[in-house]
Amino acid sequence: MTITTPLRPSRRTVETIALTESSWRVCDADLPDDDATRLIAYVEQNDVGFEVLWMWPFPGSCTTYAALDEAFEAVTERLRQRRTFREAS
Repeated sequence: MTITTPLRPSRRTVETIALTESSWRVCDADLPDDDATRLIAYVEQNDVGFEVLWMWPFPGSCTTYAALDEAFEAVTERLRQRRTFREAS
């Protein structure tokens, strides 16, 4: 199942793809499917909450959040940061 969520106030959208019942791949839906940089993070539920494995800007760093909403809020913020970074470049 794929869920596409618009971010406000920008035109960016987040695509959330369920990998299992407790894990998701989160992408920048405004980038082409064949663009590897569209992958923002993986989110997985574990015993302590929801772990986000960041793929941008530095692949491999992890952050754990108590609630799924907090994890997706962080992903949304990361996408906003990426947009700002790209616009400044």
